[in-house]
Amino acid sequence: MALNEQHIEQIRQSHLFEQLTDAELKQVASHGQVVDLYAGQTVFSQGESCHHFYLVQRGMIKLYRTSVDGTEKVMDLAGPKQLFAEAVMFAGKYPLHAAAIEPSTVFAFDCKDFMAQMRNNVELCFRLMSSMSQRLHGMINEIDRLTLHSGTQRLAEYLLEQVPEGVMQSPCIRLLVPKLVIASRLGIQPETFSRIMARLRSDGMIETHNDTILLKDLGALRCLAACPG
Repeated sequence: MALNEQHIEQIRQSHLFEQLTDAELKQVASHGQVVDLYAGQTVFSQGESCHHFYLVQRGMIKLYRTSVDGTEKVMDLAGPKQLFAEAVMFAGKYPLHAAAIEPSTVFAFDCKDFMAQMRNNVELCFRLMSSMSQRLHGMINEIDRLTLHSGTQRLAEYLLEQVPEGVMQSPCIRLLVPKLVIASRLGIQPETFSRIMARLRSDGMIETHNDTILLKDLGALRCLAACPG
């Protein structure tokens, strides 16, 4: 489905596109499309030629790789207003798989057209470089977490990252993705994930109600995240 005026205004809120003129934004949109995805549907597969990059309108997309035995390792999660695969347009092939975790909608942008626009727009080039730099910085932090932090630390950090801005005590958070996906994203085995959650409950740091978690002791969780578990 082609992008309409409402979609264009939503796209304008992205850091990559917010400084484009109306004419430039419409040019990007003219080579874009709206893609609705059902839960589990593949967006692209590892090794496929890269023709599009994406912006999530709603839902959640997991970016992952698979081992020889079929085990998934979730590398990243992209939610509303987040870009994914924007750096791959220079690589030629997607280095991992992408699939919808839940019913989702993404905006797909044509890589060739976007690269043609960048040749005439220095500001757009710098914005893409900024986006790629932030992603690289995030990957470096992720390597630090996986290699230097314990599973308990990583889970405590993840829970704290879900706390809404400005909330100071006893927040309720909702896990937006399945626990198996979170465990994979954190580099934790599912059974280890369950054991850590049980320990946090028994220590009085959290209460769980299905996919909703009450963080009862933010101070203790922050201490746990800062110290080896």
